[in-house]
Amino acid sequence: MKRNIKPNRLILYSIAFSVVFIATGIILQLNTERIISKSRSASREAIESFHLHNKLQNIVKNVILTESRVRGFVITGDSNFIVGVEDTLNLLKHDLEGLQKASMNQYNQASFTTLASLIEKRILTTHEIIQVYTGFGKAQAEKRISSKAGTILRDSITDLSMQLEKELYDELQAGISQNRKRTLYVLIISRLLTILGLSGIVILSMLVIRHILQQHKLIRELEQANKNETEARLNIERISADIQDLYNNAPCGYHSVDHEAHIVAINDTELKWLGYTREEVIGKLFVYDLLDEETAKSVRENFSTFKKNGSVSERRLTMRTKTGQTFPVVLNSIAVYDADGNYVSSRSTIFDITQQQKAETALKEARQQAIESANVKEQFLANMSHEIRTPINSVIGFTNLIQKTTMTEEQQQFVNLIQSASENLLTIINDILDISKIEAGMLRIEKNPFSLRGLCSSIETMFYHKAREKNLSFSLYIQDNIPDTLTGDAVRLTQIMVNLISNAIKFTQKGGISINITAPDQQNEAVRLRFSVKDSGIGIPADKLEPIFERFQQGETDTTRKYGGTGLGLSIVRNLVELQGGNITVESEQGKGTEFIFDITYSLVPVGEPLPASLSDTTTIMAGAFPDAHILVVEDNSMNQLLIKFTFESWKVNYQLADNGARAIEWLQRSTFNLVLLDIQMPLMDGYATAQAIRKELKSDIPIIAMTAHALAGEREKCISYGMNDYISKPIHEKELFSLLKKYLDGDRDSNLESLKNELHYIDLNFLEDMVMGNGEFLKTIIKQFLKQFPGEMEALKNAVDQKDHKQVATLAHHIQSTVSILGKNTPFFQQLEKLEKLATKQAAASTLSSGFNKLHDYKHLLLQEVNQLLNAKVF
Repeated sequence: MKRNIKPNRLILYSIAFSVVFIATGIILQLNTERIISKSRSASREAIESFHLHNKLQNIVKNVILTESRVRGFVITGDSNFIVGVEDTLNLLKHDLEGLQKASMNQYNQASFTTLASLIEKRILTTHEIIQVYTGFGKAQAEKRISSKAGTILRDSITDLSMQLEKELYDELQAGISQNRKRTLYVLIISRLLTILGLSGIVILSMLVIRHILQQHKLIRELEQANKNETEARLNIERISADIQDLYNNAPCGYHSVDHEAHIVAINDTELKWLGYTREEVIGKLFVYDLLDEETAKSVRENFSTFKKNGSVSERRLTMRTKTGQTFPVVLNSIAVYDADGNYVSSRSTIFDITQQQKAETALKEARQQAIESANVKEQFLANMSHEIRTPINSVIGFTNLIQKTTMTEEQQQFVNLIQSASENLLTIINDILDISKIEAGMLRIEKNPFSLRGLCSSIETMFYHKAREKNLSFSLYIQDNIPDTLTGDAVRLTQIMVNLISNAIKFTQKGGISINITAPDQQNEAVRLRFSVKDSGIGIPADKLEPIFERFQQGETDTTRKYGGTGLGLSIVRNLVELQGGNITVESEQGKGTEFIFDITYSLVPVGEPLPASLSDTTTIMAGAFPDAHILVVEDNSMNQLLIKFTFESWKVNYQLADNGARAIEWLQRSTFNLVLLDIQMPLMDGYATAQAIRKELKSDIPIIAMTAHALAGEREKCISYGMNDYISKPIHEKELFSLLKKYLDGDRDSNLESLKNELHYIDLNFLEDMVMGNGEFLKTIIKQFLKQFPGEMEALKNAVDQKDHKQVATLAHHIQSTVSILGKNTPFFQQLEKLEKLATKQAAASTLSSGFNKLHDYKHLLLQEVNQLLNAKVF
């Protein structure tokens, strides 16, 4: 982290550095002066030593010279040698005295004194030699010169002078060396002081420069901060202005109320709506004053609850303007609390929904018109179905009756043609009705267990002879590993297959038709089947392949003329496939044949679940099967009356005809009947009203079987909801009618119970039979309690799944198991409920949980249908 030196600290640093630098300079100066003084003293001493050295050398030199001159005088006798000797000797004495005085302060003064003494002796010796020479002659003088004492004296002077010279020289060198050291020390100290001074100046300058730069930077930062602050303040002011503008001119109203419901804030938009000024509202009006009387009363009653709960969402109110006009609004409000949790004020938004309310009203009217239009269309289809199917019912019925009589071969041929034409006409009508039901969304796909191989066997039986009549081969292949028991709409699968195979046989003149069923994908609970219907017929042109599934489309323009048909079949096939979650494609080559391929996914039936039995396929019509039965037939159409008359007479059934509902009520009031065959479409009193009158007015539980030419989806459920027990569609097939009579008129209770067991797949009737022990009233009581409790529980389960609340899903699934357990545990619904509970317990993915519930929801509808069927059945 970078440290910044504060200005005050920098000044202290500068002062301290200056003091240290000055003190160091003073100390160094004093030391330098002391060294210089010592150097000067040493120099003086060195010079004095040098002078002493020179004087000593001169004295020694003069002594030796004087001695040599005296020796020359002695040897030669020449007096010139001693000329000036006396002066020289006197001079030597004088110099020697001066030498002694000069060496008084020197440490070697004793040596100088000794030398002076020796020289004085030598001078005396020289005087003596001259005196000896003068007084005693040359020999004595030479003897004296060469005497041992003279030699010793001469050598002593020489040695002592050399010693003194050496000492002076050494002293001189020591002084010079000491001066050098002192000079070097002074130089080093001076340089060090100079370096320190310069370094201090540089450091101080850098610190000053750095401080100045920091000051400049700080000034720039302050200027920028001041600029930013100014910009921020301007932005805040601008944002505040924008917010205030947005608050005041928002497309919705804003207001706040205090703890007494006084208006403490309100925006311009709401003021504009209400026609007030701000001064007229703030602190003067309650929020109730801005509402109509009814709304104000409601808000006043609920204001304390709002302060406690803290919010109101999407509440519709009616506001009142200053002029008394009202308009609808939607209110959303939250409460504001202080730190202690006390209510302070509210924050409310108001949306004017005048236009929305108008749109909703228009939408409701449009929806009502659409519903009415759909009802008109449905009624038209119902009427058309009834009006067309009723005569066809008579034609087919009477044709069946005629076929039972003795006829010539030609008459038999005519009857066969009539029957074939009637069935073709019925097929066309069914196609038109199917298209209408698909358009209206009324075509429902059932989900019931069925045998795939049984269904295919029936289809093969149906078309095998037709193919052989045209000398065509016919083959049907089912992949071995495909499970036989599936759950789906067997009726619609049969319709798809019949339509495609019929077309294949119709448009094929040679070769054959092959049907292949494979399983591209198979899992634990479902299998995706691929159906292929291939022929070697006329084929479809390439440009007609794409629109071939459109309505009224055929391969060629003359196809209808040559082969017949409406062009609706393939459109219905495609819609039926797509309604079951599948897809269909076609491949064809003109003149070589066509192949239709479609995929549909079917659920696998749980192990142990029984398959429904087809009563009509196993029923044998026997005359006199119901000898004690008395049936009331309510039918207004004379042809159908006649058909019923001949049918029942051939079966030896006792019956009574009533041509409308009112007559039927009269007959039931004065006679006893075992069953009512009730037409739905009748004048005066239709079948629905008649059934309700039987149940509510007559309090009768007589079995009622609806007869209707309506072929619309939901007709069966509608009939049962009006209290009827069962349903049969016109044109009526003899075996189907006989099976229904057998179901409700057979005196053998066990037979009826077994028949019902075969029909119920989502109720375990064996378990239920053991539980109620034949008590019909107890059965009705528990079923009614089930119907009262079950829908609410399923709705709660749906909400938990939507909210992805795994814990709640597991709890509710377990709870619902107790509710449905009265209908048995070995059922698809109960088993799926257990799976859903396990998924929720294991925290399965939301998509998996939703998928499991969707399957359960499908089972729920089938379960409720069977519960209503059981409620109307007479088996206990």
